[in-house]
Amino acid sequence: MLNISKNRINDRLDTKRYESFEKLNNPFIGPKVKRTFFIAAFVSLGGLFLPWTQNIQGKGTVTMRQPEQRPSEIQAAIAGQIAQWYAVEGDLVEKGDTIARLQEIQNEYLDPELIARTQEQLDAKQNGVESYIAKVSALESLVQTLRTNQQISAQSLTFKLQAARAAAQADSANYTAEAQNLKVAQDQANRFEQLFNQGLKSRTEVEQYRVKLAQGTAKTKEAQQKWEMSKNRQLDAKLELGNNSNAYLEKISKAQSELATAQGALAASQGELAKLQNTLRNYQVRSGYYYILAPQTGMLAKVKKQGIGETVKEGTPLATIVPTAYELAVELYISPIDMPLIHEGSQVMFQFDGWPAIVFRGWPNTSYGTFSGAVIAIDRITNEKGKYRILVAPEEEWPQNLRAGTGARGIALLNTVPVWYEMWRQLNTFPPDYYEPVQAKEKLDKPKLKLK
Repeated sequence: MLNISKNRINDRLDTKRYESFEKLNNPFIGPKVKRTFFIAAFVSLGGLFLPWTQNIQGKGTVTMRQPEQRPSEIQAAIAGQIAQWYAVEGDLVEKGDTIARLQEIQNEYLDPELIARTQEQLDAKQNGVESYIAKVSALESLVQTLRTNQQISAQSLTFKLQAARAAAQADSANYTAEAQNLKVAQDQANRFEQLFNQGLKSRTEVEQYRVKLAQGTAKTKEAQQKWEMSKNRQLDAKLELGNNSNAYLEKISKAQSELATAQGALAASQGELAKLQNTLRNYQVRSGYYYILAPQTGMLAKVKKQGIGETVKEGTPLATIVPTAYELAVELYISPIDMPLIHEGSQVMFQFDGWPAIVFRGWPNTSYGTFSGAVIAIDRITNEKGKYRILVAPEEEWPQNLRAGTGARGIALLNTVPVWYEMWRQLNTFPPDYYEPVQAKEKLDKPKLKLK
């Protein structure tokens, strides 16, 4: 006892009956306690300098890494009625396997010979188009022939006009010569008349010159008539050349009008033909939608429309298919305050639901039952809950029985600091140390080309 109080109990207690009093009175107890205290203090102080891996935590689920590897819905491309199922839930189907068959319910597609009848209409319209093509070709040939004939006829008439002009010039020259000869004969006849009156010439000589004058007058009139006829022929050739152009112009205009009409009819027929081709192709494609095919190899997981005769609309989900070959990844959701600490390539340790694990967050190497991964994608916007989504792919082999939808608890590993620093940071509610993984650092350190 310390004998601090004035109220003594030594005389009322038998200290030998209690073991604790005996130990307190033992002179060797004090050094043992001190030694134990100092050892504990030294171990605790040494533990403060142990390395501690900073981390942030998040929860998520297992998913498929590639979009085409994730479960997808098989939808009805057209409205119809379920006629038959060829697969049930749990069946493994290959890509292109028939899962179900629909039958038509819309009035415009109920004819079982719809495609054949449309093909007949298409063939008939094709024949009509070919007829219009032949007509257009014939009219084009006719227009070309008329233009050629016009050129030939115009050339021939031009030659005729030139010949008539030359003949007229020749007749004009002949008439001029005959008129000159007539004037000479007139002068000679007048002189012989005077000489006859003077008695110097005989009547016979005078009559001879009168005969020559009459012959010259007749030749002059004949030459004048011939010249007039040549001028008329020249005028007729000129008029004929002009009439030729007008006649062929009328024929060519009429042929061109018929050609334009045929070309318009051909264009309309070709438009109707293209429309029929489009309609036929639509019918053929629609007939292919009667059979619901597996878009990829996988397992038929859930059939949503099971009844035979049940009517479905366009885009109605009929079943869900889950691919059999896929790569796993984990979707983790982290708070915006931790977002700057995550980079592509950051390491993340996982604890999956259903797999026992002993986790030491600060010493990941001593954890048991955890699996590592690396960040491969980070969303740029938050979800409806205000958190960012990151996608983590495995760095090592994950459990074989792990499936999509399994819950996962992720621990993103950050910088390594002493324990005392982490305790000080936690007490002051400071964020973890910011760091960059090797891949991100290499990208930042890579020199950039300067644009000149």
